[in-house]
Amino acid sequence: MSKFLNYSLAFAGAISLALIATTSAEASARDRIVSVQGAHGHGYVAGRSLNRNSGATQVRRSLQTQSGRGVATTRDTTYGDGAVSTSASRIYNNGATASRSGSVVVGEGAIRGQRTHTGVAGNTQSAWDTVYRTDDGYGRTRGVETSSGRSVTAERDVSVTEGSVVVGTQVTTGAGATASRTRTVERDQ
Repeated sequence: MSKFLNYSLAFAGAISLALIATTSAEASARDRIVSVQGAHGHGYVAGRSLNRNSGATQVRRSLQTQSGRGVATTRDTTYGDGAVSTSASRIYNNGATASRSGSVVVGEGAIRGQRTHTGVAGNTQSAWDTVYRTDDGYGRTRGVETSSGRSVTAERDVSVTEGSVVVGTQVTTGAGATASRTRTVERDQ
């Protein structure tokens, strides 16, 4: 039995188990399997599973080639009460993994977002972004931080008056270096 056929049968079995485990509450589940065999012995098996529930969605995808390469991904999304959260993971045939997650929350005069990514080498990057209202305009704070210790944060304040718009920006690195700028734009009366 060829390696490709072994992988194909294992993949089809995994999809079948997922279908059996589907409950009546997941009535909106959709599944698809595609198997392709090329003229020169090249081929692949791909599958996709979609489950939707109230306030949550899960998508699973898998790809297995005849040459032995393959990847399986899972993405979960939840939403409700002014918030959306996502998480995704990827697993390769060689055991390497990668993942990412993020969320957006709206409320109390602000929009807050954050995301994190972890690569196959274990390196991590995190980023965040907040936009909020002020008495005379709005402000924004955002930043990035890596697992190697590097980081940068940027702050912006926008003030609107009858005659002008003042934009102040400051950038700070993890090493403590800072740079700032203020710009004024006159408005037509």
